[in-house]
Amino acid sequence: MPASYTIDHADKVVRTESWGILTDSEILDLYARLAADPEFDPAYKQLCDLHKVAQIAASSETLRELANASIFDKGTRRAIVVANDLDYGLARMFQTYCDLAGVAIEIFREREAAVAWLGVSSDTAAHDRHRTP
Repeated sequence: MPASYTIDHADKVVRTESWGILTDSEILDLYARLAADPEFDPAYKQLCDLHKVAQIAASSETLRELANASIFDKGTRRAIVVANDLDYGLARMFQTYCDLAGVAIEIFREREAAVAWLGVSSDTAAHDRHRTP
């Protein structure tokens, strides 16, 4: 499973990270695991780090489905960090679907810019957190 998440209660942020080849089933599984986690709070912000992803092999249908069935509260800030132009384009497509669904997402190429926009710490080793593989 090339995806994991950390729920950081101190910063009220969910940090998701993916690597390798990210497929439809892996994306949907990550969000299903997160939604089922009793520690998850849909009002928390999200920092989605995709800079280690070699390829996003997700379909536009999955991206649309994920945007329309967001597990996060509407208006909750979510940031996606990507490393290359192709991933940026796919993230922008997802952002468009999210905009239509009333979900606030911004795309970044630098993690620190995303962290600043979210207003959270860049420390991923917060003491008050819950992590899953």
